Amino acid sequence: MKRILIPLGLMTIAAEVSEAKDWTLSQSGIAGIYYGVMETKEDNNLDNMANRLVFRADGKISGYYPFSQQTKIGLNADYTIVMRQHDKDYEQGDWRFYPYAHVFDEKKGQLTVGYTYNAARIMHVGAQDITWVGIQDSNISYFLSSANWSNGQKKTKFATPKSTTILDDGRAFKLSYFTPEMGNTILGFSYTPDNASRRGMTSRYTNYETTQDGYTASMQNHWNLPYGELYTSTGYGLYNRTDNVWSGGMRWIYKGLKISGGYKKSWIDSHKNPISTTAQNEHLPAYFDNYREGHAWDFSIGYDFGKFESNLAYLHTEAENTRHRDDIWVQSNKYQLNKYVELYWVNAYRNSKGYARASNNNNKGYAIITGIALKY
Repeated sequence: MKRILIPLGLMTIAAEVSEAKDWTLSQSGIAGIYYGVMETKEDNNLDNMANRLVFRADGKISGYYPFSQQTKIGLNADYTIVMRQHDKDYEQGDWRFYPYAHVFDEKKGQLTVGYTYNAARIMHVGAQDITWVGIQDSNISYFLSSANWSNGQKKTKFATPKSTTILDDGRAFKLSYFTPEMGNTILGFSYTPDNASRRGMTSRYTNYETTQDGYTASMQNHWNLPYGELYTSTGYGLYNRTDNVWSGGMRWIYKGLKISGGYKKSWIDSHKNPISTTAQNEHLPAYFDNYREGHAWDFSIGYDFGKFESNLAYLHTEAENTRHRDDIWVQSNKYQLNKYVELYWVNAYRNSKGYARASNNNNKGYAIITGIALKY
């Protein structure tokens, strides 16, 4: 009950602020109920269920004050509420709340301070999905568990990268700056004082010798072609003075057709903070931070038919030091019933290979997910 008071309290404060002169308040989001039926290769594969019901709500609250015709400052908050049937880690639901301040100037660019993703993740244009299931940092684990990803209250494990985006610092507190568009180019920079976060990839349990800070830099380009538009992006991240990450992506849009792809490479540039090759305690398996040396690539193709959209996305991710691998296919369909209601049908496949070849350290299976969501 206390957790729900946080977003509700912000909504109340924002409503009061909106009554003040010159302040502009906006609120938007989408909430839905989804049901998935799963089938796996073997009965004793990792943590599998025959079906699951999920409730998820994602929203944003914003209040902006204009200092001039070209400058405004805002107070924002993104929130997510997830209720998963038979969820032992979050029996009362998974509640997330991310406040941040935003300053926008048409000539000088944008500045954000607070709990946001880094600039490289925000500007990345790799494979995409049209539903909350996603292909970047995919939520397919709600229905098909991975031998390599675990993000519970008592156990954290990331043995393979979760996407081609740079998300090692998750939504830890950070400072980000984005330049105004220069020709066809936008640059972005982020600094994270402490990037330890279960929500990202860098775990607070990793025994780093240096301060757990992070730096990212990124660039996005927009090209007008004879047939459609092309977006490209590159990003670089340095974490804990030892962990390096490079990413690149592209997206071509022509009328209703969208084709995207991306690649990411991670490596350690010293011997000060090695990968945890042995279990450190009962909650941490060996190689739980194996993603720190690995790579991932993805692609997607989709078409917007108007009220109906369809998309196919694929992600391959692997670690360099062991046999840890993840392959994910997500075929998504979305129908806009009216201004406020959307219908979903998602077909998904996962093949997850863990450290050992035993069936209880691997997972392969299919899922069919349906749902209905309300936009507000």
